[in-house]
Amino acid sequence: MSVTKPMYSITWHKPEALLYLTWLEGTEGMTDEDFRETLEVFADSAIQHRAALLVIDVRQFRYRPSPELLKWRERVTVPKYNKAGTKRQAWIWPGDVSGMKPSTHAASYEERYFSTEEEALAWLTE
Repeated sequence: MSVTKPMYSITWHKPEALLYLTWLEGTEGMTDEDFRETLEVFADSAIQHRAALLVIDVRQFRYRPSPELLKWRERVTVPKYNKAGTKRQAWIWPGDVSGMKPSTHAASYEERYFSTEEEALAWLTE
């Protein structure tokens, strides 16, 4: 499965049970509703495929969600990742990630930040 929109791409890697969200440069013109819809599609895909591993690549992400939207994310999408049986979530972030902490305490999965895709995939599949 693969879905690509101007703002994002979601890819399912069945052998690894890995679901991959790549935010694209089109996020520069994103709205709150676009952000919500994308996270819903990703979280629902995680449930559908029972994704044990999640990757969210934000290196091209240009939108800045409000604090209210981030609270919504924690309230709505994180429980869906838990329901999917997710074990690990890797964020690929631009720049230094050494001080990055998990984005939520509601998760039943491990979460870490990486500056390269190679590091993220190595941790996910170790």
